[in-house]
Parts: sequence; structure tokens; C-alpha cells
Amino acid sequence: MPLPLIDAPADLRALRAAHQAAERTEPPGGPRVGIMASYTADPLVPYLGTALGGAYGRPAFHVAPYNRIVQECLDPDSGSARAGLDVLVVAQRLEELEDGAWATGLPAVAEVAYEAAARWGATLVVVLPGLPAADPLGVAGDCWSDGRTASAAAARETVRAALADRPNVHLVDLEAVLRSLGTGRAHHPALYQYAKVPYREEVFHHLGARIAHVLRLRAGDTCHAAALDLGGLVDADDVDGLGGVLRWLSAAGVPSHALGGPDAVTAWRELVAADPAVPALLSDWRFDDRGLDTQVRGLAAGLGLAARDIALLRRREDRLTVTVRPARGGPAETVDLGTEAAAWPSLLAAAGVFDRLPVPGAPARTPRQGGPVGPGGPGGGDGAAEQPAGALSLASFIAGLGVETDFRPPRGADLAKINDMLVASKEFTLGVPMAPAEVDAAAADGDRVLRLGRVRDRLGDLGPSVVLALAKDGSDCVVEAFVISCPAMGKGVEIQAMREIAAHARAMGTDRIVLGYRDTGRNHAAIDFLRSPAAGGSTESPDGAPLDVLLRAETSEMGAVITS
Repeated sequence: MPLPLIDAPADLRALRAAHQAAERTEPPGGPRVGIMASYTADPLVPYLGTALGGAYGRPAFHVAPYNRIVQECLDPDSGSARAGLDVLVVAQRLEELEDGAWATGLPAVAEVAYEAAARWGATLVVVLPGLPAADPLGVAGDCWSDGRTASAAAARETVRAALADRPNVHLVDLEAVLRSLGTGRAHHPALYQYAKVPYREEVFHHLGARIAHVLRLRAGDTCHAAALDLGGLVDADDVDGLGGVLRWLSAAGVPSHALGGPDAVTAWRELVAADPAVPALLSDWRFDDRGLDTQVRGLAAGLGLAARDIALLRRREDRLTVTVRPARGGPAETVDLGTEAAAWPSLLAAAGVFDRLPVPGAPARTPRQGGPVGPGGPGGGDGAAEQPAGALSLASFIAGLGVETDFRPPRGADLAKINDMLVASKEFTLGVPMAPAEVDAAAADGDRVLRLGRVRDRLGDLGPSVVLALAKDGSDCVVEAFVISCPAMGKGVEIQAMREIAAHARAMGTDRIVLGYRDTGRNHAAIDFLRSPAAGGSTESPDGAPLDVLLRAETSEMGAVITS
């Protein structure tokens, strides 16, 4: 889902009305979101709600009392602690902290929030505060190295440095919104005086969109490639500006492909003549008689992607638009980048169509320097005949995710989350969920193993995503629960989990892994994996000797039929 552009008109009243209608008519099916702020943050709810709703389900919100972030985080009986949050949004304004203590006060609030989110098993989104609107020193404040603006900037960067590399933590910069809108359009001093609401509705609209955007990126809702429709250039007066867009895509590491019919060959030649560097910026180009939708689907299949993973760039009447389809369904959305070609790269960046989340602990990101040249040449070769070197396949895409899974014994606060996963997981589960009392018993029994796995990849931290429960029965290691959340499925996490099971089975002194399962009609992904050679192969020890794996199909009466 693209971010709304600052200068694009938005009907804020309609967004608020849509949120109110959803509150009345739709059951909450999305994440449980807690909001803590040093100011009245209730105006954020309708905009964050509408940005997160739709295919992701209506979120449920808990807004803590204003300016009680630390108390709310530390009190085990606070409303936020009892809300069962999936996401915690924390927004501390510098103006509500003591002057002269920003460098220590802001990081302290962030640290308390981080510890609370970790206890509650919630994703933390920290809003980096905007710079103060007014400096009492006026222009003279520009000269002070420890003045108000300099101190604010130092405090913000201290928090960014402290949190940016931690798992399950994301940052959203409010200053980006305030800077884009302008302080006169963003701040509302009178409303803050009477209601502790410091910002105008536009700020909450764009801040809510940025928070929702980060949370959507966690679920992989982003585009992985760009398709440029050269058919739109046939009637264009000139092709200026597209080279700048392609340079931005190349620097951002986004594979770009030019598509069109035979009548687009002339436009292609004009584009290359106007900017000879264009072919080197593209991964491939192809012209044939197929319709554009068919070309995009074929391109996606060749890259090991879904059609929704490709953003379509089209130029019509000298306007450039970008069309994307949300990862979880819903209608396509189009961003109008306008007619000013020089602004297209910056507006494309602001739309966030190709955004990626950093992987905690990963090396610093290095922009790609150019892209592979397709097999067609300048002048309109048929690049569809063969796949270009280095093209993205499903296997290489998964390998490039850098998936890591950390397994650990659950803490007390994790048991409720484990129970939720056992009940809510439908796709990858054994279909015979443990009762809450059994989970508690497994956690307390020294002869049984209960493990919670947290998964992260280069797109972000997925948080708690795997539940394993094991028990020894003679020479067998019986798997009582094996659950993987949907966002973590299909990324190799299944094999990592089987290796974890095998390691504990050996530690128990057993020589066979037994998995009882029931076909629920929706858990075929789990059953198919357990029946696959990959499941058995992942139980091999360093010396090459695998453990036997036995599947046991449970009947509805809990009888057992042994299958191999």
C-alpha cells in the first residue's frame, strides 16, 4: 500500500467517518494496537485504523492516558499491560520532557517502552519526535552547539542508534511529516493549550499512514520489481524524465523491466537516444503482441514472484503513475506522480512502494550500482526469448531473505501468546492443539520441552512465529505441538524447526520422532511438509545419521492410525 503524498488532497472527514462505520459494523480481526503518547493521541486512531484495515482486518485500539508512558509501561496492572497488545506505538514529545534533559530523558523513555514491549510480546514502534517548533533564543539559537535544536537532534539520534538494530522494533520519524507539511501547517498551539493535542489533523493522518506502512512492510506488503509500460510513450511528446526514474530504481536495488507492444519500439529507440544509459539501468526489456496484464503476469512468473509484487509505471498525457496491488488482496491503488519529470524520483521515494525494513544486525545497506543488461539490444530486441542472467527466482528470493530463527524457553508472559498461536494458527499446525493447562504443564515439566521461536529476515522481524512442544515416551520423542505462523511459512523456517526438534530428540536419548496430526482441511501445508523428504532430511546429525520420523494420523475420536 503506497503512502499518501503530502500534497495530494485527502478527505480527512471521510476517513474518520469510515473508521467510525467500521467500528460499528466490523468485528475486530486485525492486530491489537496500543498507543502511548506524552500528548493526547486519540486523533491518530481513525487514520491508523483506516490505513491498517481492509485486507488486514479492523484493528482494536487501546489508547493510554496521555503523558503516562513510563508509568503505563512499568505498572503490571496498567491498561496497556492487560490489553494483550500485538503492537505498541510510543510517541514522546521533547517539549513534555524537562529542558536540558532531552539527551537522557528521551532514550530512557524509549528503553522503558522497549522492555515493556518485550515482556508483552508486542512489536514496538517508536515515533522519533519532531524538532521543537520554536526556539526561545530565536535566530541566535542557530549559533549554539548545545542549543534547543542541537539538543533535540542529538537526543533523536541517540534513540535511533540505540533501537535501530534491535529485533521487533521499528522507528517512524515524525519530523519527516512536520518538515514536509511545514510547521505553520502542522502545529496547533491553541488546541494543545486546551486539549493537549499539539498537531493538526493532517499530521495525524500522515503519521498514521507511516506507522501502518511500517507494519505492512513486516508482512511483506511491498513491491519487489518495477515494470515500465512503454506503450504509454507512443503518444508522448518526449521521453524526458524516465531516465531519472530508472536511475533511482537502480540505486534502490529494484529490478526494472520495460514492456510494450511492437508499436512501442519507436518510443524505446527515442528513449535510448535521449538517454543512452537506460539499457544498463534495466534488467530486461521485451516487446510482443500480448496484452499488458499478460506481460506482467509472465514477467512475474519468470522472476518467481506474484503479479502483485510488481509495480506498474505508466506515462499518460505526460503524467507518470505507479499502480500497485496490496499483498493481501483488495483493489489496485494508483499513485499520481504528476507532470514534473524532475520531481518523479523524489515522489516515487516518498510513496514508499519499494520500501524495505532493515534486518537487525545485518551489514549496512549498499546501493546497487546499475543492473544487468537484458539480452535484447538498443533498438528493440526480443528479450522474452530467454531469462536474463541474475534474474530473481523463488529459490534465490528465499535464500536472499536471510531468515533466522531463534528458539528459547518461554517466559511467563509468553504463555498467553503461545496459547493464542496454538488456537489461531490454521495453515501450519498439527491440528490437535494443546489446551492452555497442557501448555502450562509443558512449561513447568522438566521432562518435556516447550520452545518459542522468533523469526526475522531482511524485510523485518516477524516476532514470535514458531511453537514447539515435545515429550519423551520411551524411545520416542513425541511432538505435541508444531505451529508456524503464516508470515513465516514457506521461508525455510519449517526445516529450521525440524532441526530444533531433532536436536532435542537426541538430547532426550530417543531414536524416533513421532508426530500426531489431524487433517483439518486447512493444514495441508504442514502435512505436506511432514511427508516430504525435506522433513526427514533435516533430522540428520553432523555424522549423517538421521532420526526416524513417524507420522500418526489421529481420528476425530482421538484414536490413532499409524502411517509412514
